[in-house]
Amino acid sequence: MQNQIIIPDNEAHWLELRTKDVTSTEAGALFGLSDSSWIPTLFELWHRKKDNITVDFKPNERLIWGKRMEATIALGIAEDNGWKVRRMSEYIRIPELRAGASFDYECTENSDDPNTCLLEIKNLDSLMLKTKWIQDEDGNFEATPSIELQVQYQLFVSGKPHAYIAGFVGGNKVVLIKREADLEIHEAIKTNLKAFWKSIDENIPPEPDFSKDAKTISKLYGYSEPGKIYSAEGDLEILTLATRYKELGEAVKACDIERDGIKSQLLIKVGDSEKVIGDGFSISAGMIGPARVEYDRQGYRTFRINWKREKV
Repeated sequence: MQNQIIIPDNEAHWLELRTKDVTSTEAGALFGLSDSSWIPTLFELWHRKKDNITVDFKPNERLIWGKRMEATIALGIAEDNGWKVRRMSEYIRIPELRAGASFDYECTENSDDPNTCLLEIKNLDSLMLKTKWIQDEDGNFEATPSIELQVQYQLFVSGKPHAYIAGFVGGNKVVLIKREADLEIHEAIKTNLKAFWKSIDENIPPEPDFSKDAKTISKLYGYSEPGKIYSAEGDLEILTLATRYKELGEAVKACDIERDGIKSQLLIKVGDSEKVIGDGFSISAGMIGPARVEYDRQGYRTFRINWKREKV
């Protein structure tokens, strides 16, 4: 299979290219590895490609600062290992499979060797390293399954022989993991890609995970036809779901009331203190100054269940 190398004109062009393919950051969905907020479920991925549905993702501070620090981290790794690194601006795709990938850095380990490899940088804290990455008895690390798959997907699309996963931990430590191209995984990627695009061509969507896919479903069903009425009389499934929805709403309301009461007790205890330091916890209770906020609100679909009052 021949890959295609494209230099995007700008960010908008890059985003447009990504809509045509399953990308390396989306690949986890093909294997049920939606273990991070930025990795879609298979249901969401299917509707991204079939219906151009997008669910907004807001990066946290760790991701934002990790992106800002990438160049410094890459140059530091290169200096420590005697490598040369280059920021990769190209988008590489395999048109036949509609598979694509963007990359962090390309590195040259040996000036006498024309082959280059990939460098994927992940910013994480010590708790993530300890709880989500795996370390064996010899001190060797393994990244999360979704990261490991992302890097194999990048190797598959790019044709590079190997890659390095660089975990930048706590701002002062690098965990460097070398990964060779795994042909067995690449065959599984190829198989799952073919099955995915076949399901889209045949219009057979995967089953949703109603909890994880709630935002996607809200996007899909974000419009209601004025005046249209659906008769649910005699529909026990809808009655059961509506009743459970009501029960959960009442439980949430009771929890909110209890929570507000506890907050009141805490405020009486701490008085006008801006910060509270306790045994293993802290409370921030500072002031936010007044401000005038104006914005244009987009239309959205309301959802409310009204129950008939019982006759006394």
